[in-house]
Amino acid sequence: MSDLMQTSTQETWLWIGTIGMAIGAFVIYFLGAKMKERHHAITGFFVCAIAACMYLLMAFGQGDVVVSKATLAITPIGVGADVNAELVYWARYLDWVFTTPLLLIGLMTVGLKALSTTGEVVRERAALVGGVIGADVLMILTGLFGALSLNDNHKYVWFAISCGFFLAVLVLIWGPIRAAAAEQGAGVAALYGKLLGILTVLWFIYPVLWILGTEGTGTISLNTEVIVFTIIDLAAKVGFGILLVVGVKKLDTAGAGSSAPAAATN
Repeated sequence: MSDLMQTSTQETWLWIGTIGMAIGAFVIYFLGAKMKERHHAITGFFVCAIAACMYLLMAFGQGDVVVSKATLAITPIGVGADVNAELVYWARYLDWVFTTPLLLIGLMTVGLKALSTTGEVVRERAALVGGVIGADVLMILTGLFGALSLNDNHKYVWFAISCGFFLAVLVLIWGPIRAAAAEQGAGVAALYGKLLGILTVLWFIYPVLWILGTEGTGTISLNTEVIVFTIIDLAAKVGFGILLVVGVKKLDTAGAGSSAPAAATN
């Protein structure tokens, strides 16, 4: 029954997440407040601000739900009931469905040229952005559907679908968008490659943690799950946002965007 209640350890780490995200939001904003391309700072601010609100919701005990399923059976001594239940932090998914698209927009606006031209280039860039965001949102929602499923068959089908959409996101940001970044010069290509590598490594931890956590196999405890999710969230949002703003600021200062095109590597 203790697994169905928020523990003091979970609450402490949720408060760490709340405070860390709130501080990160203002750090990112002030780092980029005087940049020519302030949209990076604004996007990073709202990524962390949304996450701070969701962590506060969970710290208050308002961002979770107990999912339960009772199975009745007739036995020689009467009617028996087998109850299966788990605590799911649904606010975590509400966080991700807003913040991961914003993170990807921050990454893609480094890799893709501004959509200020007309014709085929605009349509191609818009299609890439729409494809990435669409796949990302479905990745999060299907992960939530799996987390809310107590039937193992349903759970892992949803998990597999979520991983499929994750792979679709990776194909687009590692393929055509990376190639577009290389066309803009060595400086842009290097910054995009650095941000892409960091985000990919961090995001690969999420499905692994999902499958090992209480929403999957239950190999690790909910306490451990909350701790690791908080650390990875802070790195993927605050850390990534700071690196993005600082990297773009250096490009602006050095004028690296006008460098000779760099060849895309496989």
